[in-house]
Amino acid sequence: MTDLDRSLIVSFHDLHPGSRAACQRFIDLAAEAGVPRLSLLVVPRWHGGRPFDQDPDFVAWLHQLADAGHDLCLHGDTHAAEEIRGGPVARLMARYYTNSEGEFYQLTRSEAEKKLEDGLERFSSSNLPVHGFTAPAWLLSPPARVALQNRGFHYNTLLGQVELLQENRPIAAPTLVFSCRSGWRRVVSRYWTRFWMRVQAGAPVLRLAVHPCDLEHPSILNSVICLLHRAVKDRRPMTYRDLAPASASSLTPLG
Repeated sequence: MTDLDRSLIVSFHDLHPGSRAACQRFIDLAAEAGVPRLSLLVVPRWHGGRPFDQDPDFVAWLHQLADAGHDLCLHGDTHAAEEIRGGPVARLMARYYTNSEGEFYQLTRSEAEKKLEDGLERFSSSNLPVHGFTAPAWLLSPPARVALQNRGFHYNTLLGQVELLQENRPIAAPTLVFSCRSGWRRVVSRYWTRFWMRVQAGAPVLRLAVHPCDLEHPSILNSVICLLHRAVKDRRPMTYRDLAPASASSLTPLG
């Protein structure tokens, strides 16, 4: 595993054919800022729509990105919670905090295994590499985590850390992330990310998570670029894949 001191991991979330243009735009902006490789979080069937492996142009583009050193990460299956369960607090989290997108938040182990296999099948049918997982909204039920570890995933990301699953090793890695769902959220998150970056100045690994909607709001996008330029002054860019052992192989579906 690479030395982590003063590292920066930049990820682009919610990648699917409909967000390809936004992702390519951000890849270009990140490269200009000094971050040549990103972790790209791919959703196999965005909100239950057409699977990405049925779009040859999109798959060819993902191959180009993987060949260029970008890390392709499995990001849920549909990115939408099919059922909201539990008591008032759990239901509040599932419906409002995640905007009903906490797909892996309340899954049983068998439900998680089924979704993971579906996602891996999409990558395998496209001959694309995948080593790690990020749950939508970073919310993962304990049974789903067991499914990830048993299935051989090398890493899993949470809001405040990255887990090296096969080593049972958590790595503290605070995340800078924006919220775009309303005007007041956009204002607050711009100030919060700046504050949080100062608080976490000494963190060995710092992460910046970008969503397609961030590029739709000039104030947010400007804040993202400013944070990037500030972070690369004293941090070395890397990807989640770089955290896994060099010998770690890409996952393939069972059977």
